[in-house]
Amino acid sequence: MKLAIIGAGKVGTTLGRGLAAAGHAIVYGVRSPDDAAPALRHAGASVAAVAAAAAGADAVILATPWSATEAALRAAGDLTGVPVLDVTNPLGPGLALAIGHTDSGAEQVQRWAPGAHVVKVFNTTGLENMADPVYGAARVAMWVCGDDDAACAVAARLAADLGFDVVRLDGLRWARVTEPVARLWMELAIVRGLGRGVGFGLRRGAVAP
Repeated sequence: MKLAIIGAGKVGTTLGRGLAAAGHAIVYGVRSPDDAAPALRHAGASVAAVAAAAAGADAVILATPWSATEAALRAAGDLTGVPVLDVTNPLGPGLALAIGHTDSGAEQVQRWAPGAHVVKVFNTTGLENMADPVYGAARVAMWVCGDDDAACAVAARLAADLGFDVVRLDGLRWARVTEPVARLWMELAIVRGLGRGVGFGLRRGAVAP
């Protein structure tokens, strides 16, 4: 697939390298392509202005800081019918969630891009797990939630390509749950010092009737 990644920081480039290695064509959307960092010009990747990167992409991966998300979507142009994979988390000062309980960052992204098919994914873990989510015989779980089945299937395929244990949740409203999971990962890995080599997973066992 041709994937446009908007947000060329550590999250965007980690996902880009992994997905390029899985055989996808990556185009990083940046404000000034001529000044793009050398790290963006890895194998399987190219660089373009944000709108040009989004045009013709099979999916757009939104990996911007929360404060830059609305402007990035505006720069991307018309995203009607495009799967937009929302990797952002609506964090404010002190890593506090700025949106929650009865709303989510993903639902706000959907309002900013009303014609897009927004899917929440890749937001509940850190860079190290994005690069390699396999822990021995176990894999880090990755929750996928959205209102469009086809867009969710795209997100699930890409998460599986990276090695995640994909768990589908029906409806974008489930981002109200997964965004706090991201905050929990930050609390454990960063604030409480467990280290970034931790991840959430599911243990599936037989349940007696």
